[in-house]
Amino acid sequence: MTLIQTFLPVFAVIGIGFIAIRTRYLDPAAVQPMGMVVIRIALPALILLALTGSSAHGTLNKGFLLAYAAGSLTSMLICMAIARYVLGLSWTVTAVVGLAVSMANSSFMGLPIAQVLMGADLATLILAHCMIVENVLILPLALLLMALAGQGDVGQTRRKIIGDMLRNPLLIALLLGLTISFAGIQLPDVARDTLAFLARISGPIALLVIGGMLASLPAQGRVSVVGLMVVGKLAVHPLAVWGATSVIGGISGVMVVGAVLFAAMPMITIFPLLGARAGQGQLSAYGLLIATLCSFVTLPVVVYLLGLA
Repeated sequence: MTLIQTFLPVFAVIGIGFIAIRTRYLDPAAVQPMGMVVIRIALPALILLALTGSSAHGTLNKGFLLAYAAGSLTSMLICMAIARYVLGLSWTVTAVVGLAVSMANSSFMGLPIAQVLMGADLATLILAHCMIVENVLILPLALLLMALAGQGDVGQTRRKIIGDMLRNPLLIALLLGLTISFAGIQLPDVARDTLAFLARISGPIALLVIGGMLASLPAQGRVSVVGLMVVGKLAVHPLAVWGATSVIGGISGVMVVGAVLFAAMPMITIFPLLGARAGQGQLSAYGLLIATLCSFVTLPVVVYLLGLA
């Protein structure tokens, strides 16, 4: 499988989403509900399907979770130090940079690409591991740092984070799937067929959403900050995760490859919305735009170095 054969369909679907929104063939307002369908219906179905299958029993790899967390935190600390002490940025912008370089676009971009390269079952398993780290550790920590930097109400922010976690459909699907898996319960065939039917729409719609989102983002921002975000996310994060897997050990080769591949994705899709909480919405949107465009070049390189093509 050549790199062109691997990435051309993926980037083509992103391009279709971009053109559809830019030309207003689809209303720009359609992007958000499409994304909600993926987050609230398709991805939870995919996660439940994968974790309740026979191959998912005893699936959590503690070494993977520890390595991905350590690599993500290392990337966050390195880039925040550069932002604060080299570029002289405010603590608020520094906290936004920390979020940018440590939380990947696992669901909307990582999963569809990993499905093509590694197969649906393995890709979903790796996604589940990444989402545990991202939603339980990285995102709450980054939001707390942003609240502290902006001198906001930390207690209120903490309560909101906990509430969001309890209502997060992806985390709910993860917990439910793991509970069913470890209990050894087999879902009825009709339930599995329904989940499989819903899961199949996750990849294509997620890529269309990425394209539509890129068509809507502003192209303005500070070059030095955006450059740090892009390099930190697309280079420092995967390198830090790879280094952590090497130090910690006990992780299979395919899981190491998956960890690095997911870490090499650009920022989480909702990064501009999260950055807006600290008054940095436009900067965050521009950083996401440039990182996603640059990933069209860096991801094939990562895939080649990982031996996936």
